[in-house]
Amino acid sequence: MKRRRNRKDEFGIYEFPEYRPAKRKKKKKKRSVFRSFGLLFVMLFLLYSISIGIKYSMRVKGLSLYAQEDYEGAMSLFEEALKPRLPFLERFDNDVRFYLADCYVNIGEYGDACFVYEQIRLWSDQEVEGLEERRELAYGLQMYKWQEYRSALPILLKAYEEGYGELVLYVGSCYGQIGDRENMQLYYSVFLQKHDMNSFMYAQYAAIALDEGRYDEALSYIETGKQLEDSANRKELLFDEIVYYEKQKDYNTAYEKAKAFVEAYPNDKDGRNEFDLLYTRQTISEK
Repeated sequence: MKRRRNRKDEFGIYEFPEYRPAKRKKKKKKRSVFRSFGLLFVMLFLLYSISIGIKYSMRVKGLSLYAQEDYEGAMSLFEEALKPRLPFLERFDNDVRFYLADCYVNIGEYGDACFVYEQIRLWSDQEVEGLEERRELAYGLQMYKWQEYRSALPILLKAYEEGYGELVLYVGSCYGQIGDRENMQLYYSVFLQKHDMNSFMYAQYAAIALDEGRYDEALSYIETGKQLEDSANRKELLFDEIVYYEKQKDYNTAYEKAKAFVEAYPNDKDGRNEFDLLYTRQTISEK
């Protein structure tokens, strides 16, 4: 038998088979690509599902606090329900925004409510019923808060005439602030047909009496308003009290009232201004 030398055997060893590595079949890339896309889709689906679950959970918890009139607690949950923004859920998000805006209105942050209403308009693909009138109302209340009574009056009056009966005192107050006492009394009398005098009205009457120099009457309004269980406008009554003693030139008492006011409401600019002014007007023996 004739021996065949391996060409790669330089040392003369025969019958050594030439080594030829087996060719490996290349794996098809398509299968791995499809598998990667499949895993990515599953992961995204899971993340999307978890996010939706969290958003719905935050909304339900927020509505529970909203029903209990815990508006600040509800707001934080509604804000969480709006994160993150997900495709195909704009209708859900706008529903949450409506509740969030209403919370802002209920705590007196009307400018923030206007901003949220504008977001609803921007993210809606069609006209939203009632959106424009709500935004206008929030804007009118913001004008009232900024003491822009002439700008606020037509907006609030229109809303009142369209069914927002709770605005009757705001309308009356606007009339009073622009000097139309007759219309003020007219709208206040509408309120008094179904309700008793509240702290808001006592504060308004006290402020008007102070402006007109009816100081004894103003003090009576202030004292009566402070004794009510309704404390919604206690801050306004306390401020009127400072003004009363200042107009009586009893600067020491006015300063003490202003000092207590600033301690109770440290962020109120008008109260701080009165405190700074009255500090300089105290008698030397009292400083």
